Amino acid sequence: MKKIPTKSYLSPWTTIRRRLKERLRGAGLLLVLFIFLFFQANSYAQSYTIKGGLGSTVSGTVGKYYLNITGYIAPFASIILTSDGIFLRATTADENGYFSFTDILIKEGFSKFCFDATDSKNYGKSYSCMSIPPAMGDVTITDVFLPPTLGLVKSEIAQGSSAIARGYSMPGALVTLHVGDKTYSTYADENGYYEFVIKDLKPGTYQVYATASLSGKNSLEPQKKLTLKVLSGPGQLINFLKELLDKIIRFFTSIALGPLWLAIPILILIIILLKKLFPAAFTSISIGKFFIFFPYILHRKKKHLHHEWIFGY
Repeated sequence: MKKIPTKSYLSPWTTIRRRLKERLRGAGLLLVLFIFLFFQANSYAQSYTIKGGLGSTVSGTVGKYYLNITGYIAPFASIILTSDGIFLRATTADENGYFSFTDILIKEGFSKFCFDATDSKNYGKSYSCMSIPPAMGDVTITDVFLPPTLGLVKSEIAQGSSAIARGYSMPGALVTLHVGDKTYSTYADENGYYEFVIKDLKPGTYQVYATASLSGKNSLEPQKKLTLKVLSGPGQLINFLKELLDKIIRFFTSIALGPLWLAIPILILIIILLKKLFPAAFTSISIGKFFIFFPYILHRKKKHLHHEWIFGY
């Protein structure tokens, strides 16, 4: 009598255990990769350091001539003297607004220097430069009148509202504020403080700067100007959206948050890990576009399984 071969069927729990064991093997590899990326992120964050410090040295050529400057700007203003972006000396004006730089070593051919000033209240700044014939010996410059410090309370205002510009100059100086092609004038008070309230500006972008005159002497022209934006209704909305987008981009591209970019592949690995352990939970999503990037893992065909269980079918 011919023996008929019979198929052996595994119990459901045996099938579950086997499927779970297969998935755990694959999940183990993903877990190792996850741990590797996690520690890489930590090491990246810890290893990021700012170069410089105790090991840094700055060298330069010592000059053979001396530069001496006297001038005035505003009471107790701070002034930094630079040349081609290189720091030379810093000082503070006295209670009357006068300052001096003495015995600054310069090289032969020295011809340009700049003043970077800030008033005592930190309301505004002033940046101006001077050019002289190339130095062939000691240089002495007197009575340099620096432009007023200037600041805007708001650099962007809505159409119909007012802009406030303020700063410091010499007490009693006539301060002229330039806003686009318009000018406004006022006198600094006994402390050197001045303020302008600017109204009725049309929508647009304006360059703003201040000059001064005292006893018939004009100040230097500022080399840096402020920007004032007057926004219309739609312009305010567009500007708000631009600022929001810019903040989001800065947040995600800042160096300090660089390791967070590793969260993207880590999140993907977590999803894959959960999919391998609990495929039934992802059945309704696995056919969606979101998982189309992982066709092998999320769309693997199942054979010889006729019942749906928590770990497979």
